Amino acid sequence: MISLTVQQERARILEEMAHIDHLIRGHVSQQTYQKKCGEETRTQGPYFLLQRRENGKNNCQRVGAEELEAITTGVEAYARFQELTQRYALLTEQMTWNEQSAGVKKKFQRFWRASSRKRRSA
Repeated sequence: MISLTVQQERARILEEMAHIDHLIRGHVSQQTYQKKCGEETRTQGPYFLLQRRENGKNNCQRVGAEELEAITTGVEAYARFQELTQRYALLTEQMTWNEQSAGVKKKFQRFWRASSRKRRSA
């Protein structure tokens, strides 16, 4: 039998995902530049970039101060969405393993058990 807590957690995750109305894939980074003027070095910036990989290429776009808050909020929403999908996948896999017979569980125990292997010390 499926644990109600797992089902309830999955439902809560789906509900939270449904409430994410805006998101932007990528990350925002801050850059500054050092410019030498005679013997003096001046720092220019900070400048903000929205970066993401698409089709094997890194795409960058400078973000203006007036757009920064909305872009950052969208990027944070995407990060939260990714966390939720990972948690949903883990719960669904846990449910799947819980429904398997003892023989199947024994055969594949290293896949469904929490990391039971001891870590090697360096």
